[in-house]
Amino acid sequence: PRPQPADTRGDLDSVIHLAKALLGDTKAFLELLKSRFPAEGEHKLDSLPVLAMSALELPNIQASALLPRLSSDLLRYQRLLEWLRRAGGALRGLEPDLGALRGRLERLRGRLEHLV
Repeated sequence: PRPQPADTRGDLDSVIHLAKALLGDTKAFLELLKSRFPAEGEHKLDSLPVLAMSALELPNIQASALLPRLSSDLLRYQRLLEWLRRAGGALRGLEPDLGALRGRLERLRGRLEHLV
């Protein structure tokens, strides 16, 4: 029997879903930080990417170049979250939210590594 081809579209849909959820969690965490630690000035997440694609658009992108780059960016984000975790007592109350972000990030990175 021939081996079944990998379900790349399903995997990519899963990555997109996890990335959208991570983006939403990140925005919610920023709002929580802003409410607990108000700062002067305006802080926005407008520079974050908007994920508006589906696996049907897979032939139009070069996944071989995109996925390693995304994985590398997520690793930097993971390091930032670890730095926040070690920041000290001021953020201790945010540990559950920070842990949820780290968990979703690790799932996303794992899915990306599977695809790469």
